[in-house]
Amino acid sequence: MAGMAIAMLTLLFGAIYSLSHLTAAPWTRELEPPQIAPESAHQIPKFSFKDESGKIVDPARLEGHWTLLTFWSYGCAPCMVEMPGLNSFFVNWQGPEFDVLTVNTDEEHSDNLEQARSFLLEQQITLPTIFDTRGVVRQAFDVTEYPRHFLIDPEGQIVWAASGAFNWNDGSVKDQLLKLMEKDSPATHQDPVE
Repeated sequence: MAGMAIAMLTLLFGAIYSLSHLTAAPWTRELEPPQIAPESAHQIPKFSFKDESGKIVDPARLEGHWTLLTFWSYGCAPCMVEMPGLNSFFVNWQGPEFDVLTVNTDEEHSDNLEQARSFLLEQQITLPTIFDTRGVVRQAFDVTEYPRHFLIDPEGQIVWAASGAFNWNDGSVKDQLLKLMEKDSPATHQDPVE
């Protein structure tokens, strides 16, 4: 009887160990900073979305300043790893000329939607977030994988797009963005608030 109990415990601990490594990989590796190289600019798509407070989000909301638009889902493990760093980047570098807007794409009345809301509260993530429960914004930007990022210039042009989770706290991110913003901005450009 004791031998059977020991065997069961050994199997249980083995299963727990295996599962912890299975669920942790590969997202426990250190995230790389994004490579923000300018691409052929193209106009942001047309869409109109009313958020929960009744405020309209449309292309005009993304014009007049630089915007990093990020799509994410609670069911996306890399998104969860990336979000705290993206929040820190937003808090330290937002200003009148640069903004970050995230779009959560979890469906209406889903467990993931409630868990996404709880995650933002628990992690004290203050990123401006819209909950695109019907897929209006996601479909307009043709997003099929997460996380997905778009850098939009003040004229409403997408100048960079990428998929994948990144380390937004790396110093090279700010340098890359400043270089791109200075290249595409008028001489009166001011750095975002740090």
